[in-house]
Amino acid sequence: MFAFSRFLLYFTEVARQGSFRKASEALHVSASSIDRQILRVEQELAMPLFERHPTGLRLTAAGELLLHAANNWKKDFTRVCEQLDDLRGLRRGHVRIATIDAINRHFFFDDAQRGA
Repeated sequence: MFAFSRFLLYFTEVARQGSFRKASEALHVSASSIDRQILRVEQELAMPLFERHPTGLRLTAAGELLLHAANNWKKDFTRVCEQLDDLRGLRRGHVRIATIDAINRHFFFDDAQRGA
């Protein structure tokens, strides 16, 4: 997993749960690992993504903006993965079969009825 995608996973889960502990339980990762990842990005951005309160975490304006972008990125990435599957021929397409009537009646429909 790329470091940035790991951060986005941690960040979105913390935003959803409102705490590092709950996010760590949901992700099966230590709370300190999640906290370090988020602190590292906050330092790089030179702004906090969460307001830290005794009762939990709340997104800052920067955090809200990043969460919105992360959710859009996740949707876009899912769509691109589906398109890549389409390119591989895994999920879309049409099959056209052209035959003469005699072959059509005797071979194709007999096979189709048997499930071949």
